[in-house]
Amino acid sequence: MEFSRRDLALILPVLAAADAAAQRPQIAPLPAKVYHAAKIPYVGDEKKKGRAFFRGADHSGFDLEAHETVLGPGTETHAPHKHEHEEIVILIEGTAQTFMEGKTETVEAGSVIHFGSNQLHSLRNAGTTPCRYYVIELRGKEA
Repeated sequence: MEFSRRDLALILPVLAAADAAAQRPQIAPLPAKVYHAAKIPYVGDEKKKGRAFFRGADHSGFDLEAHETVLGPGTETHAPHKHEHEEIVILIEGTAQTFMEGKTETVEAGSVIHFGSNQLHSLRNAGTTPCRYYVIELRGKEA
């Protein structure tokens, strides 16, 4: 079978796209399970430590991640930054100060924070005791 240059010009981009999709890392689906806190060690120090519970896809292929962070008094998670995925933060202990798009707000334990997509944000322990929170990252589907 012979192919003309025109045939190859049509076929090659399709083959390249298929190859790129095949090489894209696949996110393992999340199993239904309990993630026991006592079995997941912290990484870091008293100033900032955390632990990852899971990262994976739900039944529809939507990428999720959940982790916990503990900040010492006065410690900021990181400099204000933004990213495409959204985050839900559930403050469990302590007092935090959020920074969102140039505005700060003090947040007490039991509160929930939503950082939107591409929104400049950060979080800092505003209290005198450790601040502990859970983060659920809504990473989405790969294009």
